[in-house]
Amino acid sequence: MAVRRPPDRKQRIAAAAADLFRERGFRNVSVADVAEAVGITAPALYRHFKNKQALLGYVVSDGLEVMDRIGREAESLDELLRAAIALVADQRGLATLWRREARHLPEAEREELRHHLSGIAGRYAALIRAERPDLPEADSTLLAWSLLGVLASLAGHRYSLPRRRLEALLTRLTSTVVRCELGTAAPSEPTEAVPDPAQLAQPFALSRREQMLTEAIRLFDERGFQSVSTDDIGEAVGTSGPNVYKHFPSKTDLLVAGVVRGGERRAAGTAQALARGGDPRQTLDLLLHAHIDFALENGHLLGLLLSELDQLPEEQRKRSLQVQREYVELWVKVLDQAAPGLDATEAKIVVLAVLSVVDSAARTGRLRSRPDLDDRLFEIGTALLLAR
Repeated sequence: MAVRRPPDRKQRIAAAAADLFRERGFRNVSVADVAEAVGITAPALYRHFKNKQALLGYVVSDGLEVMDRIGREAESLDELLRAAIALVADQRGLATLWRREARHLPEAEREELRHHLSGIAGRYAALIRAERPDLPEADSTLLAWSLLGVLASLAGHRYSLPRRRLEALLTRLTSTVVRCELGTAAPSEPTEAVPDPAQLAQPFALSRREQMLTEAIRLFDERGFQSVSTDDIGEAVGTSGPNVYKHFPSKTDLLVAGVVRGGERRAAGTAQALARGGDPRQTLDLLLHAHIDFALENGHLLGLLLSELDQLPEEQRKRSLQVQREYVELWVKVLDQAAPGLDATEAKIVVLAVLSVVDSAARTGRLRSRPDLDDRLFEIGTALLLAR
């Protein structure tokens, strides 16, 4: 007697793959791993998906479709927020798929996903404008992307609260974002930029080593460390792959150098902010300005810090994660001094939501063209930090 396949097998495969891709990364998961998680053979999986890349494309698109559907079905802004909060509270790793793993898809498919995500932001923006009809379209778009940044922030950490407290905190944060008043802050004063070796070298030619590091950082961010070869790096600077080894012992050493540079540049900006002194509220403002400046000026370095730390050798990975924890703890300390009232876990979730909003905006092309983006992000970040 023939054994009938469960009618939901395709969805079970997709759910198992999504979990594995989020936990281990696309390159570290095999078709056999997914099949084993579902309790089937690899040939049985291939009846539904022709290869692992097709499976990734399906799960990323499916995750975006869920986010899109709640926007299409919501009849009000508050209804959208309730549905979105329930979704990310249940599937907090959802954003990891399109933030980190979609890079492993073909460019044409990535472009379709970017268009899909822009459509989601557009639907959310329309609901914001329905409640705030006087809001300019550009501002509603920025607030919609910021809402997505808050929702996506849960995917980047493991801090947790009891369900009701988490939903209450997310309700406060998301409501604060979509109702934030923009255009009220005075233009920020220019800050002393952290020197960029590439800029310091101009008009002189960059050294071949610096060229390789610059291109490696860009490629690692755009494609993912494991999807980039030394031949790719060599080609980007007009030489062969083997010549990379004259300057770096391995491809991993390029990644380590990039992560170290990103951490040092962020730390330098933070140190400059703290050195300016002032009361706790002024210090919080300076810290926020420093992070916004870093994110807007160092997009590819930021990408490494957000997505490639798990590719580092164990010792460097642990050190980098510790640096990241200390960075968040510094924010929590300053926030508690400037605006007490949150417990430690709540404060960490709030801080990471603010960083997610800033980092996401800095890496979203249509937002980066705003000449006032730094000031508007400062307003949104301040509103989130002070929301009680």
